[in-house]
Amino acid sequence: MIEAQFEVGQYVVHGTNGICVVDSIERISFTAGAPGEYYYVLRQNKNPSNKFFVPMKNEAMLSKLREPMRREDIEDILMGLSDDDVKWINDRRERGDYFKGILHDGVSGRLLNMIICIYEKKRELVKNGKKLSVTDQGTLKTAEKLVEEEFAWALDMDPKDVPAFIRRRLHIQEEE
Repeated sequence: MIEAQFEVGQYVVHGTNGICVVDSIERISFTAGAPGEYYYVLRQNKNPSNKFFVPMKNEAMLSKLREPMRREDIEDILMGLSDDDVKWINDRRERGDYFKGILHDGVSGRLLNMIICIYEKKRELVKNGKKLSVTDQGTLKTAEKLVEEEFAWALDMDPKDVPAFIRRRLHIQEEE
């Protein structure tokens, strides 16, 4: 068996799948007769019936695993937000690729700034009688879910209370 970076029972963040528990470490062969490789078997925290298999020798897949943030990490992110970190890109395809990269990097100051950027654009569009594109709405929803899940985990609060917590910490008025 190869050396494990994470232990059975340990909680990890698995890319955009959110918080998971390392359910087991197993040698699995997906091809009959082929020698198996070792995998982390992850069970999603918010939906325990979802399982993910991450090969322990695949650096690209392992790079999507990390330990969940702690309260101190969240405070550092909120204190370090910069207004000019994420800008709206007018080209839809370029913006989609840019936002996708930020999403795949996980919860960070850049992700929060991306959410703020999308909300500011949404506010501007609504003033002109328009709406966000379906793609941008989906990106926003995914980003909010990632932030809510991980912040709630670290702060031991209900995910639905996270947006109000962030607004209070950043001194942002709730929209009417």
